[in-house]
Amino acid sequence: MSANALQQAVYERLSEDAAISAITGPGRVFDRRITRAEPPYLVLGEAVSTDYSTGDGPGTEHRFEIEAWTRQNGRREAVELADAVRSALHEADLALSGATLVNLRHERTVSRRAPKTALHVARLRFRAVSEP
Repeated sequence: MSANALQQAVYERLSEDAAISAITGPGRVFDRRITRAEPPYLVLGEAVSTDYSTGDGPGTEHRFEIEAWTRQNGRREAVELADAVRSALHEADLALSGATLVNLRHERTVSRRAPKTALHVARLRFRAVSEP
């Protein structure tokens, strides 16, 4: 249950962030890649949640990715967008419905040109821990 709550909170934070909207424009955060959408935009990527319970109580570890897709200005714009995402989420205090976010940290960013396209993507990986 907390995985969906985390995804919703992340989506809302990214959608409402002024620095991200300045690069992408409004309404440019998706939960899947939209092939007809014109870059730049963000996609909520792969997410894995695992049990992270301790002797003190239950918990869940979440590892998830955000993809920053761009065309113009290539890698530079992808990295600028990734930096805005990192600033919006790293150590953010997000309110989760039905759970408590213990921490949220950026782990790494990898950028590359997507094969056979003019698109660039920066893939950010985050780690979060939540408790019921």
